Amino acid sequence: MSHLYLHGFGVRYGLPVPLALYLYAAGAVVVVSFVLVVLFARGRVGEHATDYPRREARWLVALGNAVVVRFLSGLVGVLSLLLVIVAGFIGSQTANQNPEAYLVWIYFWASTVILTGLIGNFWTYLNPFTTIYRLLARVLPHGTRRLPDWLGIWPAGALYFAFAWLELASGQASHPAVVAGLATAYTAVTVGGMLVYGERAWLERCEMFTVLLTIVARFGPIETERDESGRLLKAWLRPWGTGLLAPVKAGWDYVVFVILMLSSLAFDGVIGTGFWNDTVTSPTGPFGSSFGTWSDPVQHTIGLVGLTVLFLLVFVVFMNAVAWLGASRAATLPILTTFALTLVPIALVYNAAHNYTYVTVTSQGILPALSDPFGRGWHLLPVSAAFTPSVIFAQAVTVWYAQLVLIVLGHVIAVYLAHLRAGESFKKAQAVLVSQYPMLILMVGYTMTSLWILAQPITSGG
Repeated sequence: MSHLYLHGFGVRYGLPVPLALYLYAAGAVVVVSFVLVVLFARGRVGEHATDYPRREARWLVALGNAVVVRFLSGLVGVLSLLLVIVAGFIGSQTANQNPEAYLVWIYFWASTVILTGLIGNFWTYLNPFTTIYRLLARVLPHGTRRLPDWLGIWPAGALYFAFAWLELASGQASHPAVVAGLATAYTAVTVGGMLVYGERAWLERCEMFTVLLTIVARFGPIETERDESGRLLKAWLRPWGTGLLAPVKAGWDYVVFVILMLSSLAFDGVIGTGFWNDTVTSPTGPFGSSFGTWSDPVQHTIGLVGLTVLFLLVFVVFMNAVAWLGASRAATLPILTTFALTLVPIALVYNAAHNYTYVTVTSQGILPALSDPFGRGWHLLPVSAAFTPSVIFAQAVTVWYAQLVLIVLGHVIAVYLAHLRAGESFKKAQAVLVSQYPMLILMVGYTMTSLWILAQPITSGG
């Protein structure tokens, strides 16, 4: 995400105590949370261990089905997509002067994931591909073929990796015309796929943003039931995070997708560390400049793929240890899938922590860009080109403690969900307790590693 001035903090924060103490303290909090979970949730075993309370919200059904809500949200989605494409092609090719960059990388990619976890899956209403499809479906034949079952959500996973590669490894994410061209192509492929295979099948299995946000929405406080046309039938309110305990179809496709959510976010942080810039990508590093002008994309591609494979291997090894200690021979695919979903809170809070300044500071830069969206010297808004974003909520000390709280909170929630999932999978309280020791080690390690990565750009002596 370095294509905008996201992670430039200016003055770095001098920690009052060594960074290692913060890391150990954060790990200790996760350990204490594990002890508390064992004390207060040790009776949650068997098939009802993952049950959660929910309350029907009929007012949400009425709101979600309101014609004005559906029309306005669809209009906003389509207009935003059109602005991304048009501004990308004919507007300024300097990213921080083009509203496209802000819409794609901040208001959509960073903010939508965070808000979906907080309030629910509003992408269902904003999705411009759905609106375009439904308009075309009035005059074109549609939905005549069936996607094979073995395909699962692998197409969405492959596209998600391609999107992460574009952002983190290609070196092209800061070029508005490139992003606009890819947005146009993706729109054509998505709408075409919906016309051939049907709206719901394509969205739920091949459209990467729908798959991603559907998984994230499991963390959110709203649960819904819809008919084939997408109309709300029922809606419930539930505690945050509990939707990740709901049943899911087991498959490596879901496991890999969740791991990719974690690894791509972690890699985004790693490339901002001194270790990456001074060691890995230095002329004397493992790859040096062997690939000429392609060295940077090649290094980043290898790093992204390597970290994803490492995350997947570590997860599988630890899950096999969990299953073995839980009196099971090996981690079956259902166990791998359901435990993978307990990692979603970590991905969500890391996303919020990593993109904190994106959302609070850099996002304000859209105002002068919208004032002159096509680089024609317009002044559509009372904002000058010299507009300076307010950094009141993004002082280095504020960012550090916000990140600290978010990371610890996410891992505590993950520990709780994993314990309940173990209660459902292993039935006996003693087996549940012992099985969670590897998961605790994994959570503590990931907590400390995440904080170390986040500390590098904003703290001194880290």
